[in-house]
Parts: sequence; structure tokens; C-alpha cells
Amino acid sequence: MTGAIKTLTDLRRIEAAVRIICDRCGERVLLDREAMLHDRTARHLSLSWDAVQADQRCRKCQSAAVRVEALPFGEKNRALRRARAEAMLINLALHILAEAARRSTQGAVGTIEVRLALRVLHPFLRDENLLREYWRNAVEEPRQGWSSCHLPYRWIVTRLVEKGYAVEAGLR
Repeated sequence: MTGAIKTLTDLRRIEAAVRIICDRCGERVLLDREAMLHDRTARHLSLSWDAVQADQRCRKCQSAAVRVEALPFGEKNRALRRARAEAMLINLALHILAEAARRSTQGAVGTIEVRLALRVLHPFLRDENLLREYWRNAVEEPRQGWSSCHLPYRWIVTRLVEKGYAVEAGLR
């Protein structure tokens, strides 16, 4: 990429993360650009680089005196790469579970894909009861009028968001 950064999406071209440095307390925070993109898009905020820089505050002291930098990925950013990989896994699994939840009002959806998606989410949730409840509703036969996977799905998403994982806005 040549030239100045104009939008948050420009960071995709250089595979960059966002670093916020507080001028008041010295706090340094690395943020995942994809999580920022999802968050700002869901809240209908501008993606222009100037707006992103103006909106940031220090997470520690809440000061607006912060510098916002684009930080290209390198060896130092293994934690961000791992977080992005985890977010991709989680969101792919949630796409499968959301589609199964939509179909669950029509019949059983206990497929191998649903089992795999639940297994993928296990290390992130660390709550077998939520996953078992989803599976129990997925395989229930005969179906009752009120039985579906919608409620267990919402519980799973809520727990992931509470734990701080980046869940796509369309899956919430």
C-alpha cells in the first residue's frame, strides 16, 4: 500500500493491527483490526482513519490523549494472530449452529456438522452444559412445537461475548 491510511479497511492490505498508546499513563494496547471493523460496522460508526483515531480512549485512564497507530503484523503479534484465528473458528462454528437453529423448528438437526461445530466451541466456552443442551434440542424426536435450538444458541453466543470473543454482529 502506498500513501496514507484513509480507512480502517486499508489496514487489511498491509495486514496491520491497531496500537493505542496513551500519552497520559503510557498504557499500550494492541487491537485486532477485524474486531474493530465488526464493532464499528455494527454500531454504524465511520470507518475513516481520522474518525477511528478521534474515537479512541485509553482503556486504563479513559484519557482522550492517545496515539493510534497501524502496526503491521510481524513476529511480535503472535497473540493477535492467534486471537484472529480463534475468532474465525468461533464464527464459522456459530454460522453452522445458527443455520441449524433456523432449521430446528422443522425437524431434528443433529448432523455431523453440528457436532463438529459444538466440539470446536468447547475449548472457548468451557461449559459442557450449554453445548449438551444445544445437542439435546438438535436431536430431539418427536419434535414438540416449542422445541428448537434457538434458546441454547443465544446462550452460547451470550457466553462467548461475555468471555470477550469477537462474535460477528450478524450472529448475535
